[in-house]
Amino acid sequence: MGVLKDLFAAVKGGANEVGEAIIDANAIRILEQEIRDAENAINSSKQSLTRMKSTDIRLKREIHALSEDVKDYEEKAIAALEAEEESLAVEVAERIAEIESEHNEKSAEQAALESEIDKIHKMIKAREHTIQKNKRELDKVRTVKELQRATESVSSNFAATGTSQHRVAKALERVKSKQQNWQDRMEAGDWMSEADANSDLDAKLKAKGIGNSETGGASDVLARLKAKKGG
Repeated sequence: MGVLKDLFAAVKGGANEVGEAIIDANAIRILEQEIRDAENAINSSKQSLTRMKSTDIRLKREIHALSEDVKDYEEKAIAALEAEEESLAVEVAERIAEIESEHNEKSAEQAALESEIDKIHKMIKAREHTIQKNKRELDKVRTVKELQRATESVSSNFAATGTSQHRVAKALERVKSKQQNWQDRMEAGDWMSEADANSDLDAKLKAKGIGNSETGGASDVLARLKAKKGG
């Protein structure tokens, strides 16, 4: 069981390494996609924020209108009191109370909405800042990758150049060796020609009896010995 457990752990670890290798190999694409997704989310959030702000503006306009209505009815209520129209003044006061109630409800709704808008706006700004930071990081990663490619290209070119130079050097050595062999053969040919010429000259001198230092054989030796004895 322990062996199987270790085997499963090794397979799982290998899968994680493969997964990490895939992520590393596609890191730029993944980061680019994440940035695009984030930007799309930001755009959607901005559209929602725009609609919320539109509602906020409408509520503010309605609240302002209600405030103006309260002022108008207050003036009318005062006029009714001055005219000693108590019952009419009460009706106006009731109307003012209704308007103020609606005014308070809309004011509370607008205040909550404005607070939410402010929070969302701050979140969008923070997210946009993060996206910009990620874009700068992406540019750095791209630059590093381009530098790596350039370095690998230069290294490969140097390696190829070194191999080519090695082949050229070997070829030059072979050419030099062939040239040397050719020179050696030329010198050997000159030597043979000179040797043949000397042989011909020696033969001519010998035929004329010039410079012949060879012995005449047993008769010459016997004659030389008799001369020594007689002496």
